[in-house]
Amino acid sequence: MKFRNAIFAGGGSRCFWQLGFWEGAKQSGLDLQSSVKFVGSTSAGCAMATAAVLDRSYYALELFKDFTTKNPRNIHWNNANPFKQGALLPHARMYREALKELIGPGDLDTLKSTSVHFLMSSYPRRLTGAVGAVAAFCIYGIENALRRDPIHPRWPARAGFKPLVGRASDCHTRQDYISMVLASSCIPPILPEGHLRGRKVLDGGLIENIPVRLADEQPGETLVLLSRRYDRKLPSTRRVTWVQPSKQIEIDKFDYANPRGLQETFDLGIADGQQFGQGSVLASEAPASR
Repeated sequence: MKFRNAIFAGGGSRCFWQLGFWEGAKQSGLDLQSSVKFVGSTSAGCAMATAAVLDRSYYALELFKDFTTKNPRNIHWNNANPFKQGALLPHARMYREALKELIGPGDLDTLKSTSVHFLMSSYPRRLTGAVGAVAAFCIYGIENALRRDPIHPRWPARAGFKPLVGRASDCHTRQDYISMVLASSCIPPILPEGHLRGRKVLDGGLIENIPVRLADEQPGETLVLLSRRYDRKLPSTRRVTWVQPSKQIEIDKFDYANPRGLQETFDLGIADGQQFGQGSVLASEAPASR
């Protein structure tokens, strides 16, 4: 197996499984670090893709474990008091600060050389701002609850939300890149609205939480790293290999106060990646039971 392209699905804190898998596969002889020349992602998978390209999987884990250790809860109810300063939800601040520590001043060239692409969602022309954001996530949530096709959501696109692609090659500074990662992860009010090329954008997962489309025109084989188990057969082909966790990940995607859960998620990825790198048939490649 030699993969030229890698796709990182969104999924919040669950995405640390992807970094564990990346490292576990490397430990078993599958040299993803040198073979992968194109990386695509959306939402929190963008941070994981960045850490993988920069070869900082373990650093990213310890960095965010440190942030979450210092954050005792996911909702800071004391900040609901109008006379107090601080955000009710700490997620945006923590995410931005973690990215600033993860990405160094000289890392942009590395990210450009690997051809990093991120998917975002643009608003319909007549549905923007808070109303558009609420409508988007209601549509997405209803479709997901009905389980029409959890791998390929369709309703947001039918409602007029369109894909936009951000590229590391278009970034001039490290701050440009960090803003692009944050823009791809916009889930108001947890993570505020972002901008790409002057346009307001939302989380790219509205269009495709597993943005395989980003690698459609790339040569070579593609590895798709999920962040949760699905109760259906994964659509692997000769050129595209999908992998998912061997068991359900316990941590919630919006849990930013659970360092132990992050470590357990990463460790599961290590074990699954080692098994995959050794050429074993993973339980993660089969449909999950409910």
